[in-house]
Amino acid sequence: MSISLNMYDSTLAAKFLLAIANKKGKILNVTKVQKLLYMAYGYFLAKKGRVIFDEKPKAWPYGPVFPKTRKKINYSEIIDSNSPEFESIKDDTDVVDLFELLVDKYSVYTASQLSEWSHAKNGPWDLATKQKGFDWNHQIPDELITPYFSNLNF
Repeated sequence: MSISLNMYDSTLAAKFLLAIANKKGKILNVTKVQKLLYMAYGYFLAKKGRVIFDEKPKAWPYGPVFPKTRKKINYSEIIDSNSPEFESIKDDTDVVDLFELLVDKYSVYTASQLSEWSHAKNGPWDLATKQKGFDWNHQIPDELITPYFSNLNF
């Protein structure tokens, strides 16, 4: 395996996250996947200086969402992490290691708990929703995500 600086399609990343969870016997619903993707996005932005997905998180009423993944993923499909479609992403050790950590550490939380976390006072979603001219489906600016995730431990 090697470290890559690739940017990944958010739907591929969501499917890979689901495949890792499946391999570990964990079940992730739509909300959990969205929050774990958001954690991955924030982690890579703040800790690695890298935008990892081709889609940026948007502010929706229930927190940060990657809309493309909401529409294009079958969340009940059983996906094998060794599927050839994951060839590019599974060679990126940074991504694999973080996704495995996120599944291990955060899949135990309920979707409601993860949503509540994503709504933290003065967090990126909270600040984005209070910006002048805000309306739902606005992108959460990287400038709000980076400092917040810089202070988080994973």
